[in-house]
Amino acid sequence: MAMLRVRDKAQITLPATIRRALGIKPGDYLEAEIQGNKLMLTPQVFVEKSESVMLSQQGEQMLEEALDDIQAGRVKDADDVESMIAELHREADLD
Repeated sequence: MAMLRVRDKAQITLPATIRRALGIKPGDYLEAEIQGNKLMLTPQVFVEKSESVMLSQQGEQMLEEALDDIQAGRVKDADDVESMIAELHREADLD
């Protein structure tokens, strides 16, 4: 277990072993969350905003269908990718 000391201006330093294990580098962002009496720090990744993308006619149609599905509530929540894939396999087996 690593111990952190709160310094002036409430700053902490993450030990190198923790930074390496999580791939945290200078300039990275961490989400801070309180869970009970614990402080949870979770590395975050942000995607740079890119220029507008032009979709093909088929892509536009697929996007419109997806947005319609969302609006109509024809979507399911998944806890993680593995459970989502398992659910898709179950649905495929029913067809």
